[in-house]
Amino acid sequence: MSSDLSDKTCRIRPTTKPTVAVIGASSDPDKPSHKAVLAFRDSGFTVFPVNPNAQDIAGLKCYESVSSLPVSTLDRVALYVPGEIGMKVLGDLSQLAIGEVWAAPGADDPAVIQAAKKMGLPAYRLCPLDQLGVAH
Repeated sequence: MSSDLSDKTCRIRPTTKPTVAVIGASSDPDKPSHKAVLAFRDSGFTVFPVNPNAQDIAGLKCYESVSSLPVSTLDRVALYVPGEIGMKVLGDLSQLAIGEVWAAPGADDPAVIQAAKKMGLPAYRLCPLDQLGVAH
């Protein structure tokens, strides 16, 4: 193969970092949702922390709600909120293109998982920290 970069057989495809919204992200470094923000970031994700009571989390701009996110597509959503709030968040998520939903322990209300699946979203009851290999 030619090393000439003008060779039409050589294609450079743009890549993008995967995206994740951490719903219920905490500014408390001891909370699992804060650790998830760090773990996703350290795993190469573009992270969007969502918490109406925080300005930034782990040096990242924090968003008041899902509807305030600067993107219309997310590869993943990690839920760290109680079921009642999770159900409300699903309504906002329906306005976005979502790859999958991970509901962390404590946010893994079966009604939320079922509602997400009815929306056509792959939804899983699992711990993001475990999936990312973070000891906790």
